Amino acid sequence: MSGPSMLALVGDMSGPTLWRVLQPFTALEKSGYPCAWDFKDADGIGTLAPSFDGVVIPRLSWTPFTRRAATIWFDALRRAGKITVYDVDDDLFSEHLTRRTVEMSWNAGKSYDELEAERRERAWALAQCDGVTVSTQRLATIVRTLTERPVLVVPNAIDVPWFRRVLSRTSRQLPPITIGWAGGKRPDRDLSIVAEAWGRIATRYPSVTFVCAGYAPPVLVEAVPDSRLVVIPWLPLERYPEAIRELDIACCSVSDEPFNRAKSVIKAYEAAVCGAAVVATPALYGSLIVHGVNGYVAETVDDWTGALADLIERPSIRSMVARRLLRHVEKHCSLSENLWRWPSAWSTIAEDARVRRGSVVLA
Repeated sequence: MSGPSMLALVGDMSGPTLWRVLQPFTALEKSGYPCAWDFKDADGIGTLAPSFDGVVIPRLSWTPFTRRAATIWFDALRRAGKITVYDVDDDLFSEHLTRRTVEMSWNAGKSYDELEAERRERAWALAQCDGVTVSTQRLATIVRTLTERPVLVVPNAIDVPWFRRVLSRTSRQLPPITIGWAGGKRPDRDLSIVAEAWGRIATRYPSVTFVCAGYAPPVLVEAVPDSRLVVIPWLPLERYPEAIRELDIACCSVSDEPFNRAKSVIKAYEAAVCGAAVVATPALYGSLIVHGVNGYVAETVDDWTGALADLIERPSIRSMVARRLLRHVEKHCSLSENLWRWPSAWSTIAEDARVRRGSVVLA
């Protein structure tokens, strides 16, 4: 692989950072590709950046009070012949995010107007960059309304060996059979139909255990008896696959709304590598799950109840669809098969910057 040397400046150690920076950059470094990452506020970061052809800015932004400093920083990089690439894997630019942030109390005391100001600042930061990498085609469509620079899809890809190394360190704790969900805080409407199906399954199959890993959505918690529910709290980033390994059947569900449509299907990838069969909504997951082949697609309460019951009663089918999904993920969605996409995107952005500037770009 060839392309410009890149330094990613990260602001946190969240799941998006893992998928979009830590794992791909580490894999690229191991392959000999010239790239690195560090925290944006790390000591000496200002002297490290000039050693690279460009800088990747994942999900970062400035405030109106620091925009002048940011403008000077972008100008300095351009004068030095560097490229800047914005990277994002969620729709952080539409009003849908602001409304959801308020609805889910993610705002940490910030007002709606303050959240809107932050959203506009992210759009400003993106527009300063020479190009953008995003995780999905739908997200690319949104981002292309904000910039005339190249917007390239670099899909989220799962680091299968890393997942397996994490899983090899401990053994499963829960006996089969379990039905579960894993993820972060979200609206009840993403899971209300699943919750109703869980209630039916709990009544019909008294030996089934239900699992919530990470956030425990109230709509799911209230749907099943307390004695049959296991809540696995948030685990450190380096251990979180251990929680997903406890699921025999993974429920991947989102409501069909704009914010969700821009997301990626990583929850199904994780479930596959951890050995679970997947039941999923056609919204978002319909592009990955083929009903009855590598999982089940469910939309109504009856669909969900029937799919879960079938996978409980037919362990051979459960194993078969899980294996098929795993093979698909290993072949098409693994980091090893998609690693080339990062340098390819950076090269395209660098070439566009060279032509547009009419001067030498270091890459």
